[in-house]
Amino acid sequence: MKLHGLEFPDGLLYAPEYNLWLREEPGGAVTLGLTAYGCALYGQIFAFTPKRDGWHIDADRSFGVVEFAKAASSARSPLAGDILASNEAVVRRPGLINQDCYGEGWMVRMKPDDWAAVRDRFLQGRQALDAFAQRMYLDNFDPDDDGVQALRP
Repeated sequence: MKLHGLEFPDGLLYAPEYNLWLREEPGGAVTLGLTAYGCALYGQIFAFTPKRDGWHIDADRSFGVVEFAKAASSARSPLAGDILASNEAVVRRPGLINQDCYGEGWMVRMKPDDWAAVRDRFLQGRQALDAFAQRMYLDNFDPDDDGVQALRP
C-alpha cells in the first residue's frame, strides 16, 4: 500500500499516532519500527539509543531515543511490555532505519503484557492508510517539499 509515495506494507499493524508499525512474531513477541512516514518527518536519523533489553515499558512511555538533524525525540511505545531485544545493527548504523524501516531497520522486539487485550487497537490495510492520511493532513505534510526526507523507490 502506498500513500503520497510512502510505503505501508500489508501484513503489518500500525499505530499512526506513534508513527510505528508492529509485526507479530512467533512465540508472542511483537517487533516495532518506525514507519516510512515517521522517517519522512524525522529526516536522516543519526542515532538510536534503546532502553536496555529486559526493561519493562509502560504504554505511551519511551523505549528509546531517536536523534535526527539537530533534534532528538523519545520513541514511545503504543503498548506495555518487556523489551526482549533491541536491534544492535540499528544502534551501530542508525541509517538502516531510513534505508529499510520495515526490514533491517526495525527498532525493538517486545513481549507485550496482554497482547490479546490490545491487539485490536492497531490498524491494518485501508484503516491504517486513512489514519495516516488524516495525520498527514493535520501535520500539513507536503511530500513534494524538497526538505522532506521521504523514503522513495
